[in-house]
Amino acid sequence: MTDYDELFAETAPEHRIFADKSALDPLQTPETVVARDTQQRRLASLLNGIESGYLPATVSIYGPPGTGKTLTTRRLTTEFAARRDDLATEYVNLKECRTLFSAANEILLAVSGETVQAHEGLDGAFEALWDALEAYPEWTVLILDEIDHIAQDSNYDPNDFFYRLLRGEGKLSRDIQLSVWLLSNELLDVDLRLDSRVQSAMSDEQVFFPPYGVALLSEVVGPRVEEAFQDGALPADVRRYGVGKAAHRWGDARKTLTLFRRAGETAVERELSAVTRACIDDNLEATDHEAIRRKLLSLPVQHFFVLRAVTNRVDRRTGETVQPVTTDQIADSYGRMIPSNDHLGERAIRSVLDDLELMGFIETWIESRGREGRVKQVETTFEPTLISAVTDEYISQTPTLERRQ
Repeated sequence: MTDYDELFAETAPEHRIFADKSALDPLQTPETVVARDTQQRRLASLLNGIESGYLPATVSIYGPPGTGKTLTTRRLTTEFAARRDDLATEYVNLKECRTLFSAANEILLAVSGETVQAHEGLDGAFEALWDALEAYPEWTVLILDEIDHIAQDSNYDPNDFFYRLLRGEGKLSRDIQLSVWLLSNELLDVDLRLDSRVQSAMSDEQVFFPPYGVALLSEVVGPRVEEAFQDGALPADVRRYGVGKAAHRWGDARKTLTLFRRAGETAVERELSAVTRACIDDNLEATDHEAIRRKLLSLPVQHFFVLRAVTNRVDRRTGETVQPVTTDQIADSYGRMIPSNDHLGERAIRSVLDDLELMGFIETWIESRGREGRVKQVETTFEPTLISAVTDEYISQTPTLERRQ
């Protein structure tokens, strides 16, 4: 026996907790859609409008993360399109798009397999999109996921982007029948503050996916949890306890699967024969932190650095992050991080702070300081050191971003 044989033998767990740990992978696509009958019926009735020669210009599909929006919408539209020759469906995830031009190119890539060069701009991207859709069936459903990540950049406005998509001259002149299904964590008119011109071009069709309650969450994650653990490794009372905690805290199926995976790993580390309630309790905060980390990494560039400016003031004596901070202090910290030829003005910073509050990253309030007047105070809703911890990863995943620290 080699040294490695001994090492592996000594570190092997005495009790096997997991049977198939991959069943707890939140990115694994389940075989069936469960606990979303109401939403499926509503979406199916919208699709069946094709029988009367009508699909809505837009369908807003919204709800908190982990509530089945993407799975339900993709599965339903794919199954419907497979049964008809006059309808096609395309799915585009915009999460990694840092600009409106990159979003347009991502849509074009899904539809045509090609992209346009930067010098062709949005005009070129949309012209190529309409050319490609002319070859499609009579009707097209375009699903745009993570639409919340569409944000104003230095070249284009989201309102212009959406108006072109819904009412573009090239689309109208070619009589392209396009229904755009927008997946978002919030209602779009709240999350993106679309102007009246765009709102008038959109349909009023909205489908809400609420957080899962205890019963529905158990129905969604139950089969995968059973598959993941060895018999007896997750007692029924601990499973109910974990689902209850997850439902009341998040109502999010993905976070719930992650919680049970972490709890199982904790049981292995502690050399337990079964997962305990303590294993669940000790991983609630860690699961929250992982979810926040993913959300931070998905922020647009300016939003990320404004949020970092919120957490950038440190007490020199204690080394602790100073919170709350004022908008003037945020603007000062932001200005020292971003080159002067590239940073936002004070009004734009205030607008980004409004966005961050809508997203749930910060909370604000007005404090009266007597003769000094009223001052807006800002603090994060999460542990402020988390954003420093992900900064290097954020920069590394954004190739065009200069290092700004």
